[in-house]
Amino acid sequence: MDRTLPTAAPLAVLNPGGRDAMIDYGDGPGIPGSGLHPPVNFHAYAAATRGAFCDAVEQVLDGRRFGHCLVLLRRRLRPCLEAVRRLQGAGLKVWVAWKECSPFQIAAQLEEPKLWGLYEEVLGLSDAVVTPTLGPPPLPPNLREPRFLQIPTPYPVDLPAWDFSCAPGDRRGIFLGTRELFTASRNHLAALSTALRVARRTGTHVTVINADKSRGRRLLDAVGRGVPAERFRIIESRLPYPEYLRRMAAHRVVFQLDRGGVPGQVAGDALLCRTVCVGGNSAIEQLAFPAESHPNLSDADAASRLEALLTDETVYRAAIESSQQRALQNLSFATVAQQVRDLQGMDGRITDPAHDLS
Repeated sequence: MDRTLPTAAPLAVLNPGGRDAMIDYGDGPGIPGSGLHPPVNFHAYAAATRGAFCDAVEQVLDGRRFGHCLVLLRRRLRPCLEAVRRLQGAGLKVWVAWKECSPFQIAAQLEEPKLWGLYEEVLGLSDAVVTPTLGPPPLPPNLREPRFLQIPTPYPVDLPAWDFSCAPGDRRGIFLGTRELFTASRNHLAALSTALRVARRTGTHVTVINADKSRGRRLLDAVGRGVPAERFRIIESRLPYPEYLRRMAAHRVVFQLDRGGVPGQVAGDALLCRTVCVGGNSAIEQLAFPAESHPNLSDADAASRLEALLTDETVYRAAIESSQQRALQNLSFATVAQQVRDLQGMDGRITDPAHDLS
């Protein structure tokens, strides 16, 4: 479905001193395999507004085409604080967000006592705090509550180049969405064991990505002991993003039991593949797949819902149709760009670089 971006000031996203090179999305998000960083996670805010993802303040200020900058916070908060000061000194409105933004990730980054003073100063200076999850981050108790902007990470479901779907009749099996076998909040082993039981009952297979090398392979071999190889397929390394999406799209269902409270990249990837994501609790899952996500779907009911999607064509097609409609309404580039535009307007600064993504 072709849509055009609304008139909006491009948003600069700054990861101070980060490892990702600067990417200017002034010409749009590009196409898969073009060499640009995929327009997902925090890169997506820049891509949806034809902004830029930067790693230095100078890149944001060069050319002065930005009125707003979203600064990503990390454990090393001092460079983030310095960036906020410099950007505001140059006249920009500054929003902030944790780069690793699940509750567990934020807590781990703030476990050093000396960071709380820096964190309080960053929030006190910022014009707003962006949260792509369903809850705000922890706040220093003496800080007046900042302005929160709940903006989901957008996905280009409205751009034909990013449609990775294949014919429903060509889809087989369960794709396990989580990859971190040894991250407790991912609930990876519970998801894997549930998927393997459902696959046995329905006569299909489970595909899992092993990103943990020999340690991960030993664990997967132990969990899958006795499962025929054709029922348990292991991809032994991470894949380039377009290839990863093509592999996911060849499966009927994506399954996970992630309880991390993350923004939801796995669910967003499933939307690009026009398939169904079952079992997690991310923001995107709860927006696009409410009937398939926790807490609406309990752990006890996850297997039966997964089995229904694998075996009932009417249930499966209805889930795809409803999730795509919700995604267009709540998560598409056009929708989130409009939301950013409205919030920029509330800040009293908006430029007018109208752009068309069609």
